[in-house]
Amino acid sequence: MLLTKHEGETFRNQTVYISGQAFIRCQFVACTLVLRETVYHLEGCSFERCNWHVDWVLMWGSPESIREIKALVGMIEQAQIQSQQAEAGGAGNSADIPSTPFASGPGPTT
Repeated sequence: MLLTKHEGETFRNQTVYISGQAFIRCQFVACTLVLRETVYHLEGCSFERCNWHVDWVLMWGSPESIREIKALVGMIEQAQIQSQQAEAGGAGNSADIPSTPFASGPGPTT
């Protein structure tokens, strides 16, 4: 599956469908991020005051399903920590947020 590539873009106050797309070093500010069960890729992105709408089936007995949702929650937690650090005047770098492991295939299109 080819992904639509967004690089270095800023999204503000909008609903963004993450599924089927690749976001590289993008900023999301006060957005609603919608994630469904399909391939996507997030790398080096920052999230500020975003809400997540996650529609995901966790298959019984599938360690991969659990691993994927844990990776997503871990990324969201890391983004929140960095946002809090930035508000407090500390360092927060979006490069420290791990990229998601859900993209497979040939990668994003240009």
